[in-house]
Amino acid sequence: MPYARTNDVNLYYEIHGDGPALTLIMGLGGNLAMWDPELIEGLARHFRVVAFENRGSGRSDKPDHPYTISVFADDAAALLSGLGIPRAHIFGASMGGMIALQLALDHPGRVDRLVLCCTTPGGPHMTPPSLETLEAIANTDGLDPVEATRKNRRFAFTPAFIAAHEDYLEAKLVREVEHPTPPYALAHHFAAAAHFNVYDRLPEIQHRTLVMVGREDLMVPATNSILLAQHITAADLIMYANAGHGFLTERRDDCLEAIAGFLLTIR
Repeated sequence: MPYARTNDVNLYYEIHGDGPALTLIMGLGGNLAMWDPELIEGLARHFRVVAFENRGSGRSDKPDHPYTISVFADDAAALLSGLGIPRAHIFGASMGGMIALQLALDHPGRVDRLVLCCTTPGGPHMTPPSLETLEAIANTDGLDPVEATRKNRRFAFTPAFIAAHEDYLEAKLVREVEHPTPPYALAHHFAAAAHFNVYDRLPEIQHRTLVMVGREDLMVPATNSILLAQHITAADLIMYANAGHGFLTERRDDCLEAIAGFLLTIR
């Protein structure tokens, strides 16, 4: 298995395809199985896709001490350095989008273009999820990881998608729980996301940026993406109707076309 020593941890990573470097950064508590494999396959037709698991998740080290989004961003920068990649497109989803923002601010020379999916700048201007959503995600009612994930699917995908793709979601779930995030590490991830705030620094980001979101996102409401697009100087916004937090899966083909078009266009 490929691991890279970054700062004080070993990070698990995978590389797919060839071409310009594109680094994928997963969200809170997520491992690589949470990426739609067909999304990665589609991106790998155009890019050298570097996908890794943040500290505290998947097969990466899980130290039991507080994490911050800045620490995650430093890990990503160190991983790129260790792999001999001086500069890459950065693609972050959910908390991974927060890490991508921090990476662009703290290590701007490492970043070519940014793709920010279903994420937020944090701070007092952000729109939080509803109390119902927060309580449901935080309270697993003693369920095992499989049952808890099934219960909370309604916050990631639209009802229509869940009804039409039950077999796909079950197969994905089996892969996800092979490398679960322990509760203590998940708590550190939650705390890092809760304390994140780069709202006032958004105008500093000069990278060309594509902001993407599902209009029905219950976990990170779409108003957060609108906020990002308004305050990042060179940002475009795509909002997908009839899609939620998992819009990269629900609208995979549309997303692949948009992402490839944005990253491969010379302008």
